[in-house]
Amino acid sequence: MEFSVLGPVEVSADGRSLRLGSARARAVLAMLLAHAGQVVSSDRLIDELWPTGQQPGTAADSLQVRLSELRRAFRSAGEPDLLASDPAGYSLTLRPKSCDAARFEAFAADGRAAMAAGDAEAAAAWLDTALALWRGPAFAGVDAPSVRAEAWRLEEIRLSVLESRADAMLACGRHAELTGDLEALTAAHPLRERLWSARMLALYRAGRQADALRAYADLRAVLADEMAIEPGPDLRELHMRILRQDLSLDHRVIRASAGAAPQTRYVQAADGIHIAYQILGSGQRDIVFVPGLMSHLELLWEDPETAGFFRRLATLGRLILFDKRDTGLSDRAAAGSTLEERMDDVRAVMRAAGSARAVLFGYSEGAPMSILFAATYPEQVSSLILGSAAARWFAAPGYPCGEGSYETYRAMREIATHRWGQGDTIDWYLPSRAGSPHVRELVGRFERLAVSPSAFLRMLDVIRDIDVRAVLPAIHVPTLVVQRRGDRINPPCQGRYLASHITDARYFEQPGDHSLRFASSGESDALFSEITAFLASAEATEPGRDRMLATLMLARELASMTARPMVSAHKGRMIMGDADAILAIFDAPGQAIRCAAAIRAAAGTGARIAVHTGEVDIADSRVSGTSVDIAYRIAALARPAEILVSRTVKDLLAGAGIGFAARGSHRLDEAEDAWQLFAVLQPDS
Repeated sequence: MEFSVLGPVEVSADGRSLRLGSARARAVLAMLLAHAGQVVSSDRLIDELWPTGQQPGTAADSLQVRLSELRRAFRSAGEPDLLASDPAGYSLTLRPKSCDAARFEAFAADGRAAMAAGDAEAAAAWLDTALALWRGPAFAGVDAPSVRAEAWRLEEIRLSVLESRADAMLACGRHAELTGDLEALTAAHPLRERLWSARMLALYRAGRQADALRAYADLRAVLADEMAIEPGPDLRELHMRILRQDLSLDHRVIRASAGAAPQTRYVQAADGIHIAYQILGSGQRDIVFVPGLMSHLELLWEDPETAGFFRRLATLGRLILFDKRDTGLSDRAAAGSTLEERMDDVRAVMRAAGSARAVLFGYSEGAPMSILFAATYPEQVSSLILGSAAARWFAAPGYPCGEGSYETYRAMREIATHRWGQGDTIDWYLPSRAGSPHVRELVGRFERLAVSPSAFLRMLDVIRDIDVRAVLPAIHVPTLVVQRRGDRINPPCQGRYLASHITDARYFEQPGDHSLRFASSGESDALFSEITAFLASAEATEPGRDRMLATLMLARELASMTARPMVSAHKGRMIMGDADAILAIFDAPGQAIRCAAAIRAAAGTGARIAVHTGEVDIADSRVSGTSVDIAYRIAALARPAEILVSRTVKDLLAGAGIGFAARGSHRLDEAEDAWQLFAVLQPDS
């Protein structure tokens, strides 16, 4: 039997339509189909489908009559056992794809996969097949809360498929066919900016620049009337590119590069290190992917699964990839890289790519830096995705996650020291493929070309000390945490901790290994469906600069020295200063420590300096908040000629080569927990 819910609810067998009995019987079937494979209780069926004032006994009797009508219809089609009952209620167990909604979602997934693989023609065909199944509103004529919820879910998928179809047709050069459809769709769904983007692009490619600009003006008017807001940054950028007649908007340019590996470019970071980066796609949303310990931009495209993952990610926006310093095609640094240096590398890559604001996708070891970046530069991060991630790798008091990380750390050190390049990291990153000699050989080649053994060992030691738990409350951008249940590097406890300590974070857990790039088609489809839904729900408005993570430096007893030039030289900003004390703010703790060392050297042995990293409120060039109070209390505890810092500062400076001496625990705020303080021993001024 075949069930149809994408329109009025219908059932057919052998090409003939079945008589379902009364309209109420059809409504009962609709509820069972909306919960296919699940048991629906009698009470729920009665509550949703029978009038509130009807006697319970009468409603229960009526329900039994309707169920009998359905069983009679199913028996006539040779399916007498399709409708099952047990003490808990009733259920329908359908064959795979016997319902048009299931076929619709399968065809839609095939279309997205074809698009990710660079086959826009096939993608458009699959998506057209999916949309052709619709005969009207889902579950038309049935009004029940749970049915309405399922109908709404299917309608959202339909709209997403329409948007994906428009992208596929634009990629095929079929923009002329789209303009009429998109005009109708934007009229029916005026708040879906992705449809407006496709409409503007289709008009522009059809040689109708004025109409494309007029469509943008229409959207602005709609948003102003409905929500009193401006179009999002992606649409504003497209508007500017249309105004300047950007050649990259031409579909012929895009199609010429489809399937080829992106061109590798270089940008020089502030300290002279050259960072390799690539740009894939031309979407209106920028996505910066921050890799883990090992990466190599050009090897990514040699493996079909890895290439497919990134091409599929590029269908969600313009994808910006880069190799961290010490890895892949980027320069090697003289010493270990700090979170501060790596944040500067990301900012340099974003500037080179012309990206003012992006989705930051922090994978594995790239996640702590991404967390710090999102808290420090919220105006540059539209949303944050953390995949196979941890705030701290090793277990600690009050932090049970990471109890198995010591074993992982020792194993990785042993591999890097004695067996690097043989592919043995696969036993940890990708155990599901460890039995394949071919895959192990590929992993070995990736090890050899992605990072040297000594650099890998240095990075392992830095990871051992990184702890960004204190930063998590300062993240105020939409966040998605992606966790794999079989992850040996960062088990589920790590991802669950992140999601529970970041405000309103969305959590997605699924089967699979640590590596997000290698997954079954079902796992990959589920992952990208989750990412797509997350990005669609993330707020498009730019965040304010009134609250952010920052490092405060408070210096006292300065013997009337002038510290302002030193603060500016270390990229800081003076907040308060007089003849004896200054308060300055920095983006990163390393800047503050180096500035503090310079001030101490100039002021002499009497200077007492405090450094603390925390969330602050900024308004009218004033800085306030609990973190400011904590900085003052730390300064009061500092000894003469001492730079005293909070534990947060020490944890964020892993790999910086700065020594610290413990100075005990102290109560610094209203919370009951004490703060650990440390004196700086070896600042690099």
